Amino acid sequence: MPAGYEYHLDYRVIDAAAWDHVSLVDIETYLEEASHLPNDLRGAVEYLDLSESLSLQVSYVGALQLAPWYERLIDRGVRGSVIYAPNKEIYEVASTIIATCSMVGGSLPDGYRISRTPIALRNMHHYLDQGAVTNELPSARVA
Repeated sequence: MPAGYEYHLDYRVIDAAAWDHVSLVDIETYLEEASHLPNDLRGAVEYLDLSESLSLQVSYVGALQLAPWYERLIDRGVRGSVIYAPNKEIYEVASTIIATCSMVGGSLPDGYRISRTPIALRNMHHYLDQGAVTNELPSARVA
């Protein structure tokens, strides 16, 4: 499976990465595992690094399937999500996922942000505080 994560207690960040050809199943598996972390996730931020991904194979219908997993993270107290997607095509698919999850499942408390540049874990909360991308989402596209 080309996805993995670890929880950084010092920064209260779920640091996830996906690489190679990433499918809906890869993202669902990661989100399922992250939603069952034994740690207290109140106030934590999810950081999903897609910089090593060659493709992100998630359609609009697939994005609908991810919404319940983000709802579980919300229930666990995760305040927001930051996605690093430097590749244009992956950025567009990630934007569709964000728009769909936000519309269907409701937004994370502090929203979603998407970046084309990497963010240091220690700066993750500050970056999220700068403003949620859910206020300026592109329209959802079918991938």
